[in-house]
Amino acid sequence: MRISLPGKIFAGFVALMLTFGGVMVYTAWGIRELGTTLTRLHTSLVPLPSMVAEVKSDLRRLSLVAGLNDRNSLLRAVDRLQKGDQTPQRLAQRLDKMRSRLERRDGSPEAQALLAHFQRLDSEYRAMDTQLKTFFRALEDGEDITVFRRPTRRAIAKLAREVEFFGLETSRALSRTIDVFEQDEDQLAWGAIFLATVATLLGLLITFLATRMLNPLRALREGVERVADGQYDTPVMTKANDELGLLATEFNRMAEAIRRRDAKLNEQQKTLLQREQLATVGRMSAQITHELRNPLSSIGLNSELMMEELAASQQTSSVDNARDLLMSITREVDRLKEITEEYLRFARLPVPEKSLVDLNHTAAELIDFFRSEMERAGVKMRLDPDPVPKPVEVDPNQVRAALINLIRNAKEAMAHGGHIVLRIRRVGDVVYVEVTDSGGGIQVDTQERLFEPFYSTKAQGTGLGLSMVKQIVDAHDGFIRVKSSPGQGTTFRLSFPTRISAEEDDV
Repeated sequence: MRISLPGKIFAGFVALMLTFGGVMVYTAWGIRELGTTLTRLHTSLVPLPSMVAEVKSDLRRLSLVAGLNDRNSLLRAVDRLQKGDQTPQRLAQRLDKMRSRLERRDGSPEAQALLAHFQRLDSEYRAMDTQLKTFFRALEDGEDITVFRRPTRRAIAKLAREVEFFGLETSRALSRTIDVFEQDEDQLAWGAIFLATVATLLGLLITFLATRMLNPLRALREGVERVADGQYDTPVMTKANDELGLLATEFNRMAEAIRRRDAKLNEQQKTLLQREQLATVGRMSAQITHELRNPLSSIGLNSELMMEELAASQQTSSVDNARDLLMSITREVDRLKEITEEYLRFARLPVPEKSLVDLNHTAAELIDFFRSEMERAGVKMRLDPDPVPKPVEVDPNQVRAALINLIRNAKEAMAHGGHIVLRIRRVGDVVYVEVTDSGGGIQVDTQERLFEPFYSTKAQGTGLGLSMVKQIVDAHDGFIRVKSSPGQGTTFRLSFPTRISAEEDDV
């Protein structure tokens, strides 16, 4: 049986749509698998290098204290370790966190393989902890600590070597996992390019055949040419009611489907690129923190010990000047620690732990929290609550952190005072939270880059605040929008989809 002209063309269009559908399914599946792998990495292996660095820092501090020869200095240092910064307790907590990361059921295979190495590390820690407690007990009882000092330092050094070995194994495991991830990523990209090329060639072939077969029909020919040029918005106009009219109708429908699928494919590709960028930022943040934390901890500890020594010395002008300089060093160290902590929060943003939250109540608590700070700055805060409040399923801590960031940005935008309004509204299945200020507004070119990591208009800003807010909103499947004009204030709108059943909604 001979296939009619519309049948031939329709069959070609169906093949084209199936090819594009295959591209989308393949890309979506690949993105999902990469996202699962990335999430598994962030919950198991990625935090381990920074944890190892923290454990090394604690061991270095214990070793420094154990090496002090002066008994009075040693007593003060031990008292500070046990009652001040609580280094022994913090070391145990960090090892427990490392163990929990490795024992997670959803952890990576590499993390499971590292568990055996960690068991040896944990055994050395228990031996060191016993020796350290014996050393501290002898010191408190006034005994001769000379016989305890060397075994204690040897136990600390042995544990430090085991931690160093575990850190190397962790780095190798992380590198291997990242290599596999990058290979999968390249395979997905090349596969999508290949399928898209096939789909494009198929589309060009169908266009050529349709132009050739329908050459006498000027209107349909021009429509095919427009599609070949990527112009999908102008349909083919025909008054025919026969097969040609049906063909023109199907053609217009196909063009619209291609336009929608192209737009969706571009959006998925943008999402993949954004995840790649965030993964890169996470690795950079962990590396930066690893490089900064050790010297900062050492500088901070030595500065504090020197200040204690100066406090015990005679109060002369030179001693006062030295103390002032050390206090300045300590403040700068604290500032650098805040920056590294902000990098870590951005790099290790956890998966939201959602629960039902009344956003009206959350906003009211934030207003009370900021009340005294805003009064000193001459800023008035007001809540415009949702008249009919409904609980929303979100992570309360993450939403609170996002709103705190926006409120502080709004305060900094009003150097001479002003007002901030928190507005909560529910429209259909979406709850909106708006933070509006009466500041000087934001330039249009600046608005386009507000949510980029490391972009900041502040002199000492890290550029991670608004980027972290966007991460939080994205993790809740929501959106963030900014509306601002120079001299007319700024409004940030966060949208969160509701997760309440129909039965609950009617209560």
